[in-house]
Amino acid sequence: MPDIQIKLFPNVTTIIVQLLSTGVLFFVFKKYLWVPVQNYFAKRADYIEGTVNEAKEMNAKAKALMEESDKQARQAAVEYRDIVAQAKEDALKTKAAIQEDANKEYKAKMDQARREIEAEKAQAKAEMKQEIVEIAIDVATKVMNKDMDTKTNKALVEDFVEEVVN
Repeated sequence: MPDIQIKLFPNVTTIIVQLLSTGVLFFVFKKYLWVPVQNYFAKRADYIEGTVNEAKEMNAKAKALMEESDKQARQAAVEYRDIVAQAKEDALKTKAAIQEDANKEYKAKMDQARREIEAEKAQAKAEMKQEIVEIAIDVATKVMNKDMDTKTNKALVEDFVEEVVN
């Protein structure tokens, strides 16, 4: 039975030695390693927290920048529409002004052409009248075979032509 008893129950000296060596290890760890490990974990926690906070800040900045760029894009679109509308309006005004100028120029040239035609007509009428007078005088002189006063003949013929022409 002593053999079974040894195996069933632990040796007291072994237990005491193991407890003492564990205590010494715990004391050495507590004395020399506990503070540096705590400091390392604190620094690591601060670093992680700082990284998380920095990521949150960058995310917030990115979101704000996205909102600002979206706002600017909307504003640019509105300005673009305004510019296009203004350009269309200016183009229509310019078109109307050009058409109006062209119409004025057309009317002016038509009036000038009418005046020139009327002037040429009057000149042609006067020339024709003069030729008719001269022809009538020549005909009257030949027909009458007598020499009458030129002034009287001319006055008679001009009266005749005036009645015929008008």
